[in-house]
Amino acid sequence: MSEEKKLGEMLQSTAPYLTLGIQLAITVVVFFFIGRFADDYFGTKPWLMVVSIFMGSIGGLIKFFRTVIDLSKKEENERHGKV
Repeated sequence: MSEEKKLGEMLQSTAPYLTLGIQLAITVVVFFFIGRFADDYFGTKPWLMVVSIFMGSIGGLIKFFRTVIDLSKKEENERHGKV
């Protein structure tokens, strides 16, 4: 195999993992702004923001771990010739 082909295969196999951190960060930031807006609307500063950041973090981590587990299972099946 050529070096370019090996590099391409390596990048293709790691690409799904590279976006996981970005997805987690975006989830937390979005929930931060939702909580901030809700605090301004209801006058409850900073409690709804704190709760929404916590919810976004937990939800993002659950999605993160589920994706990692699914990708690991898929990779394991491909290694053993299962589809």
